[in-house]
Amino acid sequence: MTENSSPSLSQYFATNETKKDQTDFAKVLTETAGQINSLKIDDNHKSDTKNEPEVCKIFSEPAPQPRDPTAAFFDLIGNSSNTGANGIISDLGLSSNSEDSYSSSRLVVGSEADRRRDAWIPSEKTRQCLIACATAIPGTYFPNREMLTMPGVVLEEELGDAVGEAVTSCLGEAEAAQRRVLSAGDVTQDERGLRELVQAGAYRAAINLTARLLTIYGQGRGRAGHPSKHSPHSLQLWFTRIALLVKSKLFNIASAEAEPFGQIDRPDLYYQFYPEMYGGRSGSIASFSFRLLLSELPMHCGKPKESITKLFSMLATVRQILKNLKNGLCEDGNPMELSDSDRSDSLRLWSGRETRIMHSIINCGLVIKDYELAMDLLGQLCEREGAPRHALLSALGRLHLQLGDVTGAEACFNEASEIKGTPPGVRGLVDRGLLSIAQSAFDEAYVFFQQASSLEPTNIMILNNMGVCLLYGGHLKEAIQVLESAIASNPVHALHESLLLNLCTLYDMESSKGRMKKFALLKQISRYQADAPTTILEKLYG
Repeated sequence: MTENSSPSLSQYFATNETKKDQTDFAKVLTETAGQINSLKIDDNHKSDTKNEPEVCKIFSEPAPQPRDPTAAFFDLIGNSSNTGANGIISDLGLSSNSEDSYSSSRLVVGSEADRRRDAWIPSEKTRQCLIACATAIPGTYFPNREMLTMPGVVLEEELGDAVGEAVTSCLGEAEAAQRRVLSAGDVTQDERGLRELVQAGAYRAAINLTARLLTIYGQGRGRAGHPSKHSPHSLQLWFTRIALLVKSKLFNIASAEAEPFGQIDRPDLYYQFYPEMYGGRSGSIASFSFRLLLSELPMHCGKPKESITKLFSMLATVRQILKNLKNGLCEDGNPMELSDSDRSDSLRLWSGRETRIMHSIINCGLVIKDYELAMDLLGQLCEREGAPRHALLSALGRLHLQLGDVTGAEACFNEASEIKGTPPGVRGLVDRGLLSIAQSAFDEAYVFFQQASSLEPTNIMILNNMGVCLLYGGHLKEAIQVLESAIASNPVHALHESLLLNLCTLYDMESSKGRMKKFALLKQISRYQADAPTTILEKLYG
């Protein structure tokens, strides 16, 4: 596996926007007094120009024309090689696995790729229910209500334009009138319109549209607790909606709407439950990425231990699937003849999924400060054949820094740099910059970040870190200038949460009159961004 197919190292420290409230290695490694403590250093090595929000990856390619009408959505969250700091569940994925996406394998209904990707081991209670469903006369089997998944949209009203409301409050209606942003009513009322909204960054409008589309399936407002049928398309809509709610940091709403799904183990979430619709097809209708999103969701709601429990449950199932495949069985343990190439493809897919779950457990371990667990899993990943050791050693080194073990971090960084065929690159320079910060050598760190910036001039993370280093070196005005220049040169990408929070903090430190400068930032956001987290808006006008 090449380095380019490895996940962003930020996943190990939850530096993406969706996780900053729980854990953030972006916090400066060396504490100082006063307001400086609120500043954040990013450690994601990827360029923002390559890192559109993960949710966008669902719709980042032209829609195929599948024979299966339920296959219009792509299951690409966490599968892109360009995951990064703006991601939804940080990278979930090790690499881009075509077997785990809807982009191509759905073209052939019931294909081997479908069977491999959809496989899952249901609980015994669910398995018995599916057997009863399969052996009963069609239309005569009706399970108990507690065996059904009955979701519905919780939000009673559509979400408004939070940025527009902030602009109206702070800058007046005249300025707000100049704002141009897509709403749910401005696009086609289908997945094409949803794709357009997501790509435009209009996440709240996209959430509104998912509610309208779910109404078609009898799962809209007021329908929670009412039985309804599920399909790949309806579950992909739910996956997209909950991911967008997480992206928008509406965690409580996401948790409430996700609750009916549980751990996606009820029988009506399997193809066997609908023999009249899917014939002899078997497996999970919900995507693996949806399972992983729901397992990670409690972490975003301040319940990381619940996420740990769910993730280890997923990990146990995946490891049982791998054991079944190695013992000559199919994924769910049933005897089935698989060709050598099909078995090899299945092992590769499920090994990648095992790794994705381990990445998520590492993130949760960091949230609850279980560093021993995080280090153990990172060590296991490093020992895997074909593992991206350079990236993993870099992550391990940054974990040592978080623990204050500068010597251990330096050893990991040195080992990573000595791997044959691995160029120093941006990651290596960022590692050295973080190491220098841990040693309070801020001028030296600035040089490393400056060198990294010369390799990736549009990398906002590096510019952000340069600004923090200048501040710690006693150059407040220069730090402000670096961050302001980053926004001026690339406003679309530079209006990033971490950079904006840092810049607002610097304005507060510079003068008690920083309010007008914050309003200027709000004006920039109104011009270039469709949405912004409430944490940013509150910082700008609170």
